[in-house]
Amino acid sequence: MDIGNLVRLSISLALEIWLVALIFKRQIRHLFPLFFTFTLYTLLVTVFRLATVADYRTYFYVYWSTDAPLVALSLVALHEAFHWVFEGFYRLWWFRLFYYGTIALVLAVAIRNAFVSPPVQAHPVISLILDIGIAVNFVLGGIVALFYILKKLLVVEPRRYAYGIVLGFGISSAGPLIGYLAFSGFGTKAQTFAKYCSTVAYILGVAIWVASFIRPEPEDKEWQPPMSPEQMLEEVQGYLRALGLLKRKQ
Repeated sequence: MDIGNLVRLSISLALEIWLVALIFKRQIRHLFPLFFTFTLYTLLVTVFRLATVADYRTYFYVYWSTDAPLVALSLVALHEAFHWVFEGFYRLWWFRLFYYGTIALVLAVAIRNAFVSPPVQAHPVISLILDIGIAVNFVLGGIVALFYILKKLLVVEPRRYAYGIVLGFGISSAGPLIGYLAFSGFGTKAQTFAKYCSTVAYILGVAIWVASFIRPEPEDKEWQPPMSPEQMLEEVQGYLRALGLLKRKQ
């Protein structure tokens, strides 16, 4: 049995149980249902992985069969928080084209690479999950970066719940990316570092979510985005007119 893995899974489970309890207490499941689904799934995944950690063969199949849905749910849960804060942007056709087009392109490249250049001795399905997982983490990092750029540009102060969700995904996605880059640069010498980097980053991400939900939002702010879609759209159009990219109103 990998004692280190057992300890990491136990810490993750404790934090996930706490997180789910806070989501119910703060009624966040109504505000961010996809994030709620993500947290419930991660809790169940950790329970199954913890239950099979003593049997390598069973753990292997449990790990890889649960990883793909986890990757997909993380993407839709982050998108939900991003959309809640910046809903006004989705009324711009070019933003939707750029946003969804970039996600589709990155995933398409990852799927192609998984089939064309699979890792040596890796099963095709595992190769696909690995490549898509790395691609999704790059997408997550990009969405988090875009969130902070728009936050600064529009001087938007997101509510603590939405901000915490985005920050948690930013931290948890950075770990696998750092581990991937280290492994790519140093090979098997960085294998242990890459393994721990990903797990520790996820634990930190869950801790950030717990810290974000541990105190309630002020009642007048809890269920409302920081800026209405109409205000946000007008703000964006003002920037575009100032840059000469949009005709001024007559």
